[in-house]
Amino acid sequence: MCETDTYNRQSNLTSLRRNGRTGASSYGLIDDLTLTLDGNWLTRVDDAVTASAYNDGFEFKDAVKQDNEYTYDKNGNMTKDLNKNITDIQYNCLNSPSKVTFQDGSTITYTYAVNGTKLRTVHTIGNTTSTTDYCGNVIYENGVQKLLLTDAGHVTLSDKKYHYYLQDHQGNNRVVVDQTGQKEEVNHYYPFGGTFASAEKSIQPYKYNGKELDTKNGLNWYDYGARQYDVAIGRWNAVDPSSEKHYNWSPYSYCKNNPVLRVDVDGKDDYTVNSAGRLFKTVVEGSTNDRLMSIRSGVESITVNDKKILSGMYNMQDGKSGGLETYNSTSSLEDAAAVFKFGADNTSVEWKLDIYNDKGDKTAIIGTSGREDSVFADKQSELNVKGDKVIDMHSHPYNAQASDQDMKNLKIKTGTVYHRDSKVLFFYNSENSRIGNNEYKIDTSKTLLDKLNDKFMK
Repeated sequence: MCETDTYNRQSNLTSLRRNGRTGASSYGLIDDLTLTLDGNWLTRVDDAVTASAYNDGFEFKDAVKQDNEYTYDKNGNMTKDLNKNITDIQYNCLNSPSKVTFQDGSTITYTYAVNGTKLRTVHTIGNTTSTTDYCGNVIYENGVQKLLLTDAGHVTLSDKKYHYYLQDHQGNNRVVVDQTGQKEEVNHYYPFGGTFASAEKSIQPYKYNGKELDTKNGLNWYDYGARQYDVAIGRWNAVDPSSEKHYNWSPYSYCKNNPVLRVDVDGKDDYTVNSAGRLFKTVVEGSTNDRLMSIRSGVESITVNDKKILSGMYNMQDGKSGGLETYNSTSSLEDAAAVFKFGADNTSVEWKLDIYNDKGDKTAIIGTSGREDSVFADKQSELNVKGDKVIDMHSHPYNAQASDQDMKNLKIKTGTVYHRDSKVLFFYNSENSRIGNNEYKIDTSKTLLDKLNDKFMK
Protein backbone atom coordinates (compact mmCIF):
# COMPACT_ATOMS: atom_id res chain seq x y z
CA MET A 1 0.00 0.00 0.00
CA CYS A 2 1.59 3.29 -1.04
CA GLU A 3 1.04 6.71 -2.59
CA THR A 4 3.32 8.56 -5.00
CA ASP A 5 2.66 12.26 -5.53
CA THR A 6 4.01 15.15 -7.61
CA TYR A 7 3.43 18.90 -7.19
CA ASN A 8 3.78 22.15 -9.10
CA ARG A 9 5.62 25.25 -7.90
CA GLN A 10 2.51 26.49 -6.11
CA SER A 11 2.52 23.27 -4.02
CA ASN A 12 -0.64 21.92 -5.66
CA LEU A 13 -0.87 18.19 -6.27
CA THR A 14 -0.54 17.50 -10.00
CA SER A 15 -0.46 13.71 -9.97
CA LEU A 16 -1.20 10.92 -7.52
CA ARG A 17 -0.62 7.19 -7.87
CA ARG A 18 -2.19 4.99 -5.20
CA ASN A 19 -1.86 1.23 -4.71
CA GLY A 20 -4.57 -0.77 -3.00
CA ARG A 21 -6.64 -3.91 -2.88
CA THR A 22 -7.84 -5.03 -6.32
CA GLY A 23 -9.19 -8.46 -5.38
CA ALA A 24 -9.81 -10.78 -2.46
CA SER A 25 -6.08 -11.56 -2.26
CA SER A 26 -4.51 -9.26 -4.85
CA TYR A 27 -3.10 -5.74 -4.78
CA GLY A 28 -2.16 -3.23 -7.43
CA LEU A 29 -2.71 0.25 -8.80
CA ILE A 30 -6.17 1.64 -7.95
CA ASP A 31 -5.61 5.33 -8.77
CA ASP A 32 -3.39 7.01 -11.37
CA LEU A 33 -4.59 10.59 -11.21
CA THR A 34 -3.65 13.64 -13.24
CA LEU A 35 -4.90 16.91 -11.76
CA THR A 36 -5.41 19.91 -14.06
CA LEU A 37 -5.34 23.36 -12.48
CA ASP A 38 -6.06 26.98 -13.29
CA GLY A 39 -3.79 28.78 -10.86
CA ASN A 40 -4.65 27.15 -7.52
CA TRP A 41 -8.13 26.13 -8.66
CA LEU A 42 -8.68 22.51 -9.61
CA THR A 43 -10.51 22.18 -12.93
CA ARG A 44 -10.26 18.50 -13.83
CA VAL A 45 -9.06 15.11 -12.54
CA ASP A 46 -8.42 12.14 -14.84
CA ASP A 47 -7.82 8.58 -13.65
CA ALA A 48 -5.84 6.34 -15.99
CA VAL A 49 -6.91 3.24 -14.03
CA THR A 50 -10.23 1.88 -15.28
CA ALA A 51 -10.66 -1.02 -12.82
CA SER A 52 -12.38 -0.40 -9.48
CA ALA A 53 -11.01 -1.06 -6.01
CA TYR A 54 -12.07 -4.35 -4.46
CA ASN A 55 -15.44 -4.51 -2.69
CA ASP A 56 -16.17 -0.83 -3.39
CA GLY A 57 -13.11 0.19 -1.37
CA PHE A 58 -11.63 3.67 -1.11
CA GLU A 59 -10.48 5.22 -4.39
CA PHE A 60 -11.07 8.29 -6.55
CA LYS A 61 -14.28 8.00 -8.57
CA ASP A 62 -13.72 9.42 -12.07
CA ALA A 63 -17.35 9.98 -13.00
CA VAL A 64 -16.95 12.38 -15.94
CA LYS A 65 -14.40 13.26 -18.63
CA GLN A 66 -14.71 16.95 -19.45
CA ASP A 67 -13.24 20.39 -18.82
CA ASN A 68 -14.41 22.37 -15.78
CA GLU A 69 -15.35 19.37 -13.65
CA TYR A 70 -14.79 21.73 -10.70
CA THR A 71 -15.81 25.39 -10.35
CA TYR A 72 -15.32 28.03 -7.65
CA ASP A 73 -16.98 31.23 -6.46
CA LYS A 74 -15.22 34.59 -6.02
CA ASN A 75 -14.21 33.68 -2.45
CA GLY A 76 -12.40 30.59 -3.66
CA ASN A 77 -15.02 28.10 -2.44
CA MET A 78 -15.65 25.05 -4.61
CA THR A 79 -19.19 25.23 -6.05
CA LYS A 80 -19.24 22.14 -8.27
CA ASP A 81 -17.67 18.66 -8.23
CA LEU A 82 -19.00 16.62 -11.12
CA ASN A 83 -16.92 13.57 -10.19
CA LYS A 84 -19.10 13.34 -7.07
CA ASN A 85 -22.19 14.29 -9.11
CA ILE A 86 -22.39 17.55 -7.13
CA THR A 87 -23.95 20.27 -9.27
CA ASP A 88 -24.05 23.10 -6.73
CA ILE A 89 -22.55 24.00 -3.34
CA GLN A 90 -23.85 27.07 -1.51
CA TYR A 91 -21.93 28.80 1.29
CA ASN A 92 -22.78 31.10 4.20
CA CYS A 93 -21.00 34.31 5.20
CA LEU A 94 -18.30 32.28 7.01
CA ASN A 95 -17.52 30.36 3.79
CA SER A 96 -18.90 27.18 5.34
CA PRO A 97 -21.09 25.01 3.08
CA SER A 98 -24.80 25.54 3.72
CA LYS A 99 -26.27 23.31 0.99
CA VAL A 100 -24.91 20.63 -1.33
CA THR A 101 -27.06 19.62 -4.30
CA PHE A 102 -26.50 16.43 -6.30
CA GLN A 103 -27.41 15.67 -9.89
CA ASP A 104 -30.17 13.25 -8.79
CA GLY A 105 -31.85 15.97 -6.70
CA SER A 106 -30.49 14.76 -3.35
CA THR A 107 -29.33 17.48 -0.95
CA ILE A 108 -27.30 17.92 2.22
CA THR A 109 -27.95 21.06 4.27
CA TYR A 110 -26.02 22.45 7.22
CA THR A 111 -26.96 24.75 10.11
CA TYR A 112 -24.33 26.58 12.17
CA ALA A 113 -24.07 28.69 15.30
CA VAL A 114 -22.89 32.29 14.90
CA ASN A 115 -19.30 31.22 15.68
CA GLY A 116 -19.33 28.62 12.89
CA THR A 117 -19.90 25.53 15.05
CA LYS A 118 -21.99 22.98 13.17
CA LEU A 119 -25.35 22.37 14.83
CA ARG A 120 -27.32 20.29 12.33
CA THR A 121 -26.93 18.28 9.13
CA VAL A 122 -29.95 17.18 7.09
CA HIS A 123 -29.46 14.51 4.41
CA THR A 124 -32.22 14.20 1.84
CA ILE A 125 -31.11 11.26 -0.27
CA GLY A 126 -33.79 10.20 -2.74
CA ASN A 127 -36.99 9.89 -0.74
CA THR A 128 -35.24 9.46 2.63
CA THR A 129 -34.51 12.34 5.00
CA SER A 130 -32.29 12.00 8.07
CA THR A 131 -31.33 14.71 10.56
CA THR A 132 -28.20 14.80 12.71
CA ASP A 133 -28.03 17.32 15.57
CA TYR A 134 -24.81 18.21 17.39
CA CYS A 135 -25.47 19.35 20.97
CA GLY A 136 -22.06 19.69 22.59
CA ASN A 137 -20.73 16.16 22.85
CA VAL A 138 -24.14 14.51 22.34
CA ILE A 139 -25.15 13.45 18.83
CA TYR A 140 -28.84 13.05 17.93
CA GLU A 141 -30.17 11.11 14.94
CA ASN A 142 -33.71 12.04 13.90
CA GLY A 143 -34.40 13.50 17.32
CA VAL A 144 -33.10 10.49 19.27
CA GLN A 145 -29.90 10.56 21.31
CA LYS A 146 -27.39 8.31 19.54
CA LEU A 147 -23.81 8.97 20.70
CA LEU A 148 -22.10 10.60 23.65
CA LEU A 149 -18.58 11.59 22.58
CA THR A 150 -15.88 11.23 25.26
CA ASP A 151 -12.14 11.84 25.48
CA ALA A 152 -11.58 8.10 25.02
CA GLY A 153 -14.23 7.29 22.40
CA HIS A 154 -18.01 7.28 22.58
CA VAL A 155 -21.02 5.79 24.34
CA THR A 156 -23.89 4.34 22.31
CA LEU A 157 -26.87 5.79 24.14
CA SER A 158 -29.34 3.15 22.94
CA ASP A 159 -27.63 0.48 25.05
CA LYS A 160 -25.34 2.70 27.19
CA LYS A 161 -22.23 0.76 26.17
CA TYR A 162 -18.75 2.25 25.99
CA HIS A 163 -16.57 2.08 22.87
CA TYR A 164 -12.92 3.11 23.00
CA TYR A 165 -10.66 4.57 20.30
CA LEU A 166 -7.04 3.46 20.01
CA GLN A 167 -5.28 6.35 18.26
CA ASP A 168 -1.90 6.85 16.66
CA HIS A 169 0.34 9.90 17.16
CA GLN A 170 -1.79 12.01 14.79
CA GLY A 171 -5.07 11.35 16.54
CA ASN A 172 -6.25 8.96 13.82
CA ASN A 173 -8.73 6.42 15.17
CA ARG A 174 -7.00 3.14 14.28
CA VAL A 175 -8.97 0.61 16.34
CA VAL A 176 -12.37 0.75 18.04
CA VAL A 177 -12.95 -1.74 20.87
CA ASP A 178 -16.01 -2.35 23.02
CA GLN A 179 -16.03 -2.21 26.82
CA THR A 180 -14.91 -5.84 27.02
CA GLY A 181 -11.88 -5.17 24.80
CA GLN A 182 -13.29 -6.87 21.71
CA LYS A 183 -12.24 -5.35 18.39
CA GLU A 184 -15.10 -3.67 16.50
CA GLU A 185 -13.41 -1.58 13.81
CA VAL A 186 -9.91 -1.33 12.34
CA ASN A 187 -8.67 1.53 10.14
CA HIS A 188 -5.39 1.88 8.26
CA TYR A 189 -4.70 5.10 6.40
CA TYR A 190 -2.93 6.36 3.32
CA PRO A 191 -0.78 9.46 3.98
CA PHE A 192 -3.54 11.88 2.92
CA GLY A 193 -6.22 10.09 4.94
CA GLY A 194 -7.85 7.53 2.69
CA THR A 195 -8.62 4.18 4.34
CA PHE A 196 -7.24 0.83 3.24
CA ALA A 197 -9.75 -1.85 2.36
CA SER A 198 -10.64 -3.75 5.56
CA ALA A 199 -12.59 -6.84 6.51
CA GLU A 200 -14.06 -5.04 9.53
CA LYS A 201 -17.22 -3.01 9.09
CA SER A 202 -17.38 0.70 9.89
CA ILE A 203 -19.41 1.31 13.05
CA GLN A 204 -18.77 5.05 13.58
CA PRO A 205 -17.83 8.09 11.42
CA TYR A 206 -14.86 9.55 13.32
CA LYS A 207 -11.66 8.38 11.63
CA TYR A 208 -8.75 10.38 10.13
CA ASN A 209 -7.43 12.92 12.69
CA GLY A 210 -10.51 11.94 14.72
CA LYS A 211 -12.70 13.95 12.31
CA GLU A 212 -16.20 13.11 11.13
CA LEU A 213 -16.41 11.48 7.69
CA ASP A 214 -19.65 11.91 5.73
CA THR A 215 -19.94 9.19 3.08
CA LYS A 216 -23.62 9.59 2.23
CA ASN A 217 -24.42 9.75 -1.49
CA GLY A 218 -20.71 9.55 -2.25
CA LEU A 219 -19.86 12.89 -0.58
CA ASN A 220 -16.80 11.52 1.27
CA TRP A 221 -15.87 14.77 2.99
CA TYR A 222 -14.12 15.13 6.32
CA ASP A 223 -15.47 18.01 8.42
CA TYR A 224 -12.61 19.95 10.03
CA GLY A 225 -14.75 22.85 11.21
CA ALA A 226 -13.32 25.71 9.17
CA ARG A 227 -13.21 23.65 5.95
CA GLN A 228 -14.17 20.35 4.36
CA TYR A 229 -11.44 17.96 3.19
CA ASP A 230 -11.45 15.53 0.25
CA VAL A 231 -8.96 12.75 1.04
CA ALA A 232 -9.17 11.19 -2.43
CA ILE A 233 -7.37 14.18 -3.95
CA GLY A 234 -5.69 15.62 -0.83
CA ARG A 235 -7.30 19.05 -1.13
CA TRP A 236 -9.62 21.36 0.78
CA ASN A 237 -12.86 22.62 -0.75
CA ALA A 238 -12.09 26.22 0.30
CA VAL A 239 -9.08 28.46 0.86
CA ASP A 240 -7.11 28.56 4.10
CA PRO A 241 -8.57 31.39 6.24
CA SER A 242 -4.97 32.25 7.21
CA SER A 243 -3.47 31.90 3.74
CA GLU A 244 -2.17 35.49 3.71
CA LYS A 245 0.37 34.44 6.37
CA HIS A 246 2.01 31.85 4.12
CA TYR A 247 1.24 32.92 0.57
CA ASN A 248 3.99 30.73 -0.92
CA TRP A 249 1.80 27.67 -0.30
CA SER A 250 -1.39 26.77 -2.10
CA PRO A 251 -4.40 27.72 0.06
CA TYR A 252 -5.95 24.35 -0.86
CA SER A 253 -3.04 22.06 0.07
CA TYR A 254 -3.48 19.84 3.13
CA CYS A 255 -0.81 20.25 5.86
CA LYS A 256 1.59 21.79 3.36
CA ASN A 257 1.64 18.40 1.62
CA ASN A 258 3.30 16.73 4.61
CA PRO A 259 0.45 14.83 6.32
CA VAL A 260 2.84 12.31 7.88
CA LEU A 261 4.56 15.03 9.94
CA ARG A 262 1.70 17.47 10.46
CA VAL A 263 -1.96 17.48 11.40
CA ASP A 264 -4.57 20.14 10.66
CA VAL A 265 -7.24 20.16 13.32
CA ASP A 266 -9.69 22.71 11.96
CA GLY A 267 -8.45 23.70 8.53
CA LYS A 268 -6.52 26.68 9.90
CA ASP A 269 -3.01 26.58 11.43
CA ASP A 270 -0.59 26.68 14.39
CA TYR A 271 -0.13 24.18 17.27
CA THR A 272 -2.28 21.23 18.29
CA VAL A 273 -2.08 19.06 21.42
CA ASN A 274 -3.38 15.49 21.48
CA SER A 275 -4.75 13.57 24.45
CA ALA A 276 -1.25 12.37 25.40
CA GLY A 277 0.09 15.92 25.61
CA ARG A 278 2.08 15.73 22.37
CA LEU A 279 2.29 18.92 20.30
CA PHE A 280 1.95 19.11 16.54
CA LYS A 281 2.89 22.12 14.44
CA THR A 282 0.62 22.79 11.50
CA VAL A 283 2.23 25.90 10.02
CA VAL A 284 5.82 27.02 9.43
CA GLU A 285 5.40 30.79 9.08
CA GLY A 286 3.13 32.24 11.76
CA SER A 287 1.68 35.56 12.84
CA THR A 288 2.73 37.71 15.80
CA ASN A 289 1.23 35.16 18.21
CA ASP A 290 0.55 31.44 18.33
CA ARG A 291 -2.66 29.49 18.60
CA LEU A 292 -3.04 26.30 20.65
CA MET A 293 -5.79 23.86 19.71
CA SER A 294 -7.02 20.50 20.90
CA ILE A 295 -7.19 17.52 18.59
CA ARG A 296 -10.71 16.97 19.95
CA SER A 297 -13.60 18.48 18.02
CA GLY A 298 -15.56 21.40 19.45
CA VAL A 299 -12.81 22.80 21.71
CA GLU A 300 -12.15 26.53 21.38
CA SER A 301 -8.50 27.39 20.75
CA ILE A 302 -6.43 29.83 22.82
CA THR A 303 -3.98 32.54 21.76
CA VAL A 304 -0.43 32.42 23.16
CA ASN A 305 1.39 35.74 22.78
CA ASP A 306 4.88 34.56 23.76
CA LYS A 307 5.85 32.68 20.60
CA LYS A 308 8.82 31.04 22.32
CA ILE A 309 6.67 28.88 24.62
CA LEU A 310 5.05 26.46 22.18
CA SER A 311 7.90 26.46 19.66
CA GLY A 312 10.37 25.53 22.40
CA MET A 313 8.11 22.77 23.74
CA TYR A 314 7.48 21.46 20.22
CA ASN A 315 11.19 21.35 19.36
CA MET A 316 12.10 19.69 22.67
CA GLN A 317 9.72 16.75 22.30
CA ASP A 318 11.33 15.77 19.01
CA GLY A 319 14.78 15.92 20.57
CA LYS A 320 16.39 14.31 23.56
CA SER A 321 13.18 13.55 25.44
CA GLY A 322 11.88 11.22 22.74
CA GLY A 323 8.55 12.98 22.49
CA LEU A 324 7.43 12.27 26.05
CA GLU A 325 8.58 15.18 28.22
CA THR A 326 8.40 18.79 27.09
CA TYR A 327 8.66 22.08 28.98
CA ASN A 328 9.73 25.70 28.67
CA SER A 329 9.96 28.93 30.66
CA THR A 330 8.36 32.34 30.12
CA SER A 331 8.02 35.69 31.84
CA SER A 332 4.40 35.87 30.66
CA LEU A 333 2.44 34.42 33.57
CA GLU A 334 -0.80 34.94 31.64
CA ASP A 335 0.41 32.76 28.75
CA ALA A 336 1.79 30.15 31.15
CA ALA A 337 -1.52 29.89 32.99
CA ALA A 338 -3.44 29.69 29.71
CA VAL A 339 -1.25 26.88 28.31
CA PHE A 340 -1.35 25.00 31.62
CA LYS A 341 -5.14 25.09 31.93
CA PHE A 342 -5.71 24.29 28.26
CA GLY A 343 -3.37 21.31 28.46
CA ALA A 344 -4.84 20.11 31.75
CA ASP A 345 -8.44 20.42 30.51
CA ASN A 346 -7.93 18.82 27.10
CA THR A 347 -5.50 15.95 27.67
CA SER A 348 -5.38 12.86 29.86
CA VAL A 349 -1.92 13.61 31.31
CA GLU A 350 -0.58 15.74 34.15
CA TRP A 351 0.73 19.27 33.50
CA LYS A 352 3.12 21.39 35.56
CA LEU A 353 3.20 25.13 36.34
CA ASP A 354 5.90 26.46 38.67
CA ILE A 355 6.49 30.17 39.29
CA TYR A 356 9.75 31.69 40.58
CA ASN A 357 10.34 35.16 42.04
CA ASP A 358 13.72 36.82 41.54
CA LYS A 359 13.56 40.18 43.37
CA GLY A 360 10.18 40.96 41.86
CA ASP A 361 10.83 39.46 38.41
CA LYS A 362 8.63 36.39 38.00
CA THR A 363 9.24 33.46 35.64
CA ALA A 364 7.00 30.47 35.00
CA ILE A 365 7.96 26.95 33.96
CA ILE A 366 5.25 25.11 32.03
CA GLY A 367 5.19 21.57 30.64
CA THR A 368 4.19 17.93 30.82
CA SER A 369 5.88 14.54 31.06
CA GLY A 370 3.16 12.87 29.00
CA ARG A 371 2.03 10.64 31.88
CA GLU A 372 -1.36 10.26 33.55
CA ASP A 373 -0.07 9.85 37.10
CA SER A 374 3.09 11.96 37.40
CA VAL A 375 4.98 14.97 36.06
CA PHE A 376 8.51 16.34 36.40
CA ALA A 377 9.33 17.88 39.79
CA ASP A 378 11.81 20.69 39.05
CA LYS A 379 13.43 22.12 35.89
CA GLN A 380 14.78 25.37 37.36
CA SER A 381 18.48 24.57 36.91
CA GLU A 382 18.04 23.07 33.46
CA LEU A 383 16.21 26.15 32.18
CA ASN A 384 18.50 28.55 34.09
CA VAL A 385 15.59 30.20 35.88
CA LYS A 386 16.61 32.47 38.76
CA GLY A 387 14.80 33.16 42.02
CA ASP A 388 12.85 31.31 44.68
CA LYS A 389 9.94 29.02 43.89
CA VAL A 390 6.71 30.60 45.10
CA ILE A 391 4.19 28.35 43.32
CA ASP A 392 4.43 24.59 42.87
CA MET A 393 1.37 23.44 40.91
CA HIS A 394 0.43 20.47 38.76
CA SER A 395 -2.78 19.02 37.39
CA HIS A 396 -4.51 15.71 38.07
CA PRO A 397 -6.73 14.28 35.34
CA TYR A 398 -8.39 11.83 37.73
CA ASN A 399 -7.04 11.70 41.31
CA ALA A 400 -8.71 14.32 43.52
CA GLN A 401 -5.90 14.50 46.07
CA ALA A 402 -2.12 14.81 46.13
CA SER A 403 -0.19 11.55 45.89
CA ASP A 404 2.42 10.38 48.37
CA GLN A 405 5.09 11.24 45.79
CA ASP A 406 3.62 14.73 45.36
CA MET A 407 3.90 15.31 49.11
CA LYS A 408 7.44 13.93 49.19
CA ASN A 409 8.63 16.10 46.27
CA LEU A 410 7.18 19.33 47.69
CA LYS A 411 9.99 21.79 48.55
CA ILE A 412 7.88 24.75 49.61
CA LYS A 413 5.30 25.04 52.38
CA THR A 414 2.15 24.53 50.27
CA GLY A 415 1.61 22.83 46.94
CA THR A 416 -1.29 23.25 44.51
CA VAL A 417 -3.28 20.77 42.41
CA TYR A 418 -5.76 21.59 39.65
CA HIS A 419 -8.25 18.72 39.33
CA ARG A 420 -9.36 18.44 35.70
CA ASP A 421 -12.69 16.65 36.06
CA SER A 422 -14.10 18.96 38.74
CA LYS A 423 -12.13 22.07 37.65
CA VAL A 424 -11.30 22.69 41.30
CA LEU A 425 -8.05 24.15 42.64
CA PHE A 426 -6.96 22.71 45.99
CA PHE A 427 -3.87 22.76 48.16
CA TYR A 428 -1.71 20.23 49.99
CA ASN A 429 1.42 20.07 52.12
CA SER A 430 3.93 17.46 53.24
CA GLU A 431 1.43 16.02 55.74
CA ASN A 432 -2.00 16.50 54.13
CA SER A 433 -2.96 15.31 50.65
CA ARG A 434 -5.82 17.82 50.44
CA ILE A 435 -6.20 20.74 52.81
CA GLY A 436 -9.91 21.22 53.41
CA ASN A 437 -10.17 25.00 53.21
CA ASN A 438 -9.52 27.49 50.40
CA GLU A 439 -10.69 25.41 47.44
CA TYR A 440 -11.70 27.27 44.29
CA LYS A 441 -13.72 26.54 41.17
CA ILE A 442 -11.60 27.52 38.15
CA ASP A 443 -13.42 28.39 34.92
CA THR A 444 -10.74 30.41 33.12
CA SER A 445 -6.96 30.78 33.13
CA LYS A 446 -7.42 34.34 34.39
CA THR A 447 -9.32 33.04 37.42
CA LEU A 448 -6.55 30.49 37.97
CA LEU A 449 -3.83 33.14 37.91
CA ASP A 450 -5.84 35.50 40.13
CA LYS A 451 -6.29 32.81 42.81
CA LEU A 452 -2.60 31.90 42.71
CA ASN A 453 -1.64 35.55 42.93
CA ASP A 454 -3.94 36.16 45.91
CA LYS A 455 -2.57 33.19 47.84
CA PHE A 456 1.13 33.16 46.98
CA MET A 457 2.33 36.35 45.30
CA LYS A 458 0.87 39.28 47.26
